[in-house]
Formats: sequence, structure tokens, C-alpha cells
Amino acid sequence: MALPGVFSSALAYCQVMADVPPKPPRRKRYQGTHPRGFGERYKELNPAKYPGQAAKIRNQGRTPAGTHVPILLPQVLAALAPQPGEVVLDCTLGYGGHAEALARAVAPQGRVVGIDLDPAEQALTLARLQGLGLPVTAHHTNFAGAGKVLAHEGLQGVHCLLADLGLSSMQLDRPERGFGFKRDGPLDMRMDATRGRTASQLIADTDETTLAGWLKDFGDEPRPLEVAQAIKAAAPATTRELADCVLRAKGIEPSALRRRTARDKHPAAQVFMALRMATNREPENLDQLLRTLPWLLVPGGRVAILTFHSGEERRVQTAFAAHLAAGLFSSCDVVGTTPGREEIYGNPRARSARLFSAVRATD
Repeated sequence: MALPGVFSSALAYCQVMADVPPKPPRRKRYQGTHPRGFGERYKELNPAKYPGQAAKIRNQGRTPAGTHVPILLPQVLAALAPQPGEVVLDCTLGYGGHAEALARAVAPQGRVVGIDLDPAEQALTLARLQGLGLPVTAHHTNFAGAGKVLAHEGLQGVHCLLADLGLSSMQLDRPERGFGFKRDGPLDMRMDATRGRTASQLIADTDETTLAGWLKDFGDEPRPLEVAQAIKAAAPATTRELADCVLRAKGIEPSALRRRTARDKHPAAQVFMALRMATNREPENLDQLLRTLPWLLVPGGRVAILTFHSGEERRVQTAFAAHLAAGLFSSCDVVGTTPGREEIYGNPRARSARLFSAVRATD
């Protein structure tokens, strides 16, 4: 006789359980005591859930995974002096740290037009900025074609133009992109992974002399020919293989390398930068941007460019001086502004940065 009651209770229990949402899947465990891979850094990738983690990571001289700290931000804002209602062209949108600050300054009537060659990161950044209600649009192209972007937007020129020539931390931290040496990955280095030759293919197709020239001109490598010969002999296919052969070319056994802190520069860092620039034709694209720069600005418009090595610095300084001499610029800073010790301590990737600025003539 007790069966109906038991049956009713079971039905009630099943109904209650049916209304309980399923538990989320457990986080995949990582090996060791600390997360090492990009996808394992769950605290850094969830800043809303772990609000203090980002500050902790930065205090260690590192950049939280999936983010990028905008370099020389107050100085960039001072140089560009964005005003409400103005239009800004951000030639290297990246994570959007600079673009976010600029959009807040020109909103609500003004806007920021972004350019980025990396379609994956551009989509994430645009969604983030537009989710904040900021007036930002974006174009998937190279900044060498900035004039076409402005024509597409129906603009004769912009009030502010920014070009940050560095690599974003999101690209650097993802081993599958092949930009960094912290984690092994394919030696790719393409900003747009859908087209062009990878860095490993470029090495295979390039002779030692040309490769050495890139290392010297794009990376300030002090021993370009020796390193180029080692790279050609090793024919690296992964980032670890490239880093190891560079270390050995400099007389350093990879297993013996010890960096005291995250702020110490890796001996292969300049080589990686040079190959990245060659893979993406960055010097040629920068030259094209600099040639057309005055005509991208309205009279009185301001430009700010962040460089990260001497080759870029020389290109910007030469172009700015030529535009000033031709009367196209009314003023320019060809000395450049560098980050302070405090900024470098909190963001070691800023250590090589230099900010140059100029103002378009009004007549």
C-alpha cells in the first residue's frame, strides 16, 4: 500500500531535479603546480571572476593572457589631443587599448576608424569595444592602404592618426601563431594567417646575405651573418628550433639559459622581431604610410607613431623631417618620448618603445 506514496515522491524528486541547471563541465587540469599554456591561464582569461589577478601578473612584470597593455597611453593622448566630435584613425587596432581611450575622448559625435591585418584579433577587439558602447568601426587590411580606408568611410582626412608598430601581447602569447619563443609552436609569424608565406617558408626561400641584412636592419642584431648562417643550416620549422639555433650561434647552450626575471630580454628576441617584420613586409608598408601621411590628416591634424627599434625610428624621423621641410607639417618631434622606469617595470614589453608625433600644417 505504500507504493503510491513512494512513487509520488519519486516523481516529485525527478521534477525538482529536472529544474536544476546542469553543472558546468569541470575545468581541464594542467600538469604541474602552475598553468603554463595560454589556454590553461583560466584566472587571467576571466578577469571578471578573478579581478585581482591582472594586477598580480603585472606586478611580476608580465602581461595577463589574452590582454595587451597600451604603451605610453597618457603621452599618446597628449600628442593627439583628441576632442569631442573628431575622427581618429587607429592604424593598428590590436587589443584596442589606445582606441578605447581615444573613442571615449571623441564620443559621442566623433568616432574611431580602426585598421588591423589580423582578422581573428580584430573581430574580438571590435566586439569588445562596441560592447562598451564606443563609436568604433574596423577594416581588415594593411595600414599601407589607409587612404582607401578613408575613402570607403567617406572621409577626406582625420583629426588624429595613431600607428603602434609593435606586436600585440595576444599574438605573442599564442604559441600557434609562431611569434614568440616561450612556448613551442609552428614558425608562422603571419599577421593574417590566411595568406602569404610563413616565416619558416621565408627562411627556406631566402639566401644568407638577404637574411643577414634583415637581422641587421630590422632587428639590430650585432652578429647578423653568423646568426643567419646558423638559421639557414638549422632550417627551423618551430619557434623552439629557431630560438635554440640562435642561442647556439651566440655560444649559449639552450639548457643553460637562465633569465633572472621576466624583464630580462631573451637573446633571440631581436631575431624573432626581424623575421616577423620581414614575413609581414612591415618596413615597406610603413614607408607607404609615411609617404601618404600628410594627406591622411585634415589641416591641423595630429599624428603619433610608436616605434620599437632603430630601423623604424630612422624611417619615421626621416619622413617627419622631410614633411616639415616641405611645409606639410607645422611641427614635429623627431627626438621621441620613451617610457619611464615605472612603466617598463610594470610592462617590460614597453622597454624599446619610442613615441614620435607631428602636426599637419593648416595652410
